[in-house]
Amino acid sequence: MNVLFVCTGNTCRSPMAETLMDDAVDRSRILHGEVKIKSAGTFACEDADPTEEAVRTMEEMGLELEGHGAVQFTAELAEWADIILAMGKEQLEHMEVLAPEETGKMHTLLGYAQGVLGEPATSSYDIMDPFDEGMEEYRACAQQLAKAVELLVERLEHEFEDKA
Repeated sequence: MNVLFVCTGNTCRSPMAETLMDDAVDRSRILHGEVKIKSAGTFACEDADPTEEAVRTMEEMGLELEGHGAVQFTAELAEWADIILAMGKEQLEHMEVLAPEETGKMHTLLGYAQGVLGEPATSSYDIMDPFDEGMEEYRACAQQLAKAVELLVERLEHEFEDKA
């Protein structure tokens, strides 16, 4: 299974989600070796470094974000993914324009992780954007992401067990 996380610039939220998911999949006896994870941005500057705050926040959680280079969301990347998880409603709208044939795979991370059917019309399922904010906002965002990833892993584990 291929999972793609998408934010705007691919320098904080989606690479943090990718890092958290990589770690969670590595620790999962069910998903380990079964899930590939990537991240991208709807308005990414190719190969841009993650923000210093994102790197520090992941380090505080015992994880490594160094070496990530921003990737632009494309129709080809959307085709690669089995599930495309946006950080918010805004990215969903941009992705639908960039890869209209893949819209059935697109969800907000929080909505999908919480099992919401269809996409909610509100932004209450958005992951907060810490870009240009301080470390406290990055830590809060990382905690929001960690909880969403935990729910996502539980959902995917159940789906894998049901198929077995």
